[in-house]
Amino acid sequence: MSDIFPGEYAAAETGIFWDIEQCEIPDELNAGEVVQRVRSVISDAGHHGTVSMSAYGDMTGLDFPSEGIKLNHFPAGHTYARHTKMLEDIVSWSAEHPEPSTLLLILGDTSDDFVQVVKLLKSRKNYHVILVHPSDVFGSD
Repeated sequence: MSDIFPGEYAAAETGIFWDIEQCEIPDELNAGEVVQRVRSVISDAGHHGTVSMSAYGDMTGLDFPSEGIKLNHFPAGHTYARHTKMLEDIVSWSAEHPEPSTLLLILGDTSDDFVQVVKLLKSRKNYHVILVHPSDVFGSD
């Protein structure tokens, strides 16, 4: 994941949006370790700006840190509601954060809705969009 924050994006604000239903926490890690690993990976990739993180899915039994992440609980199987909330939050976040900014999406399945929103943001604003596969962050060790 080297050079994923080119030029001005290294210090730009980054919003991370994570679908924990499609990109589950590996059995060998807990939620706090995954959050720390995500932050470490983007730091190692050269990012040194402000980061906000939101997670979406069934939070039952997960031990997330009390700070630094916005949790959005959706019972298992509520894919449409979860994705709708993620899209709303992505659009809202992009409206509240100045250009240049980075959107980092940890998603399993990129529906047409996500593709359309990303294309719209990239065409209208100076946003750097990164789609991350879970193995890039969570590892396979």
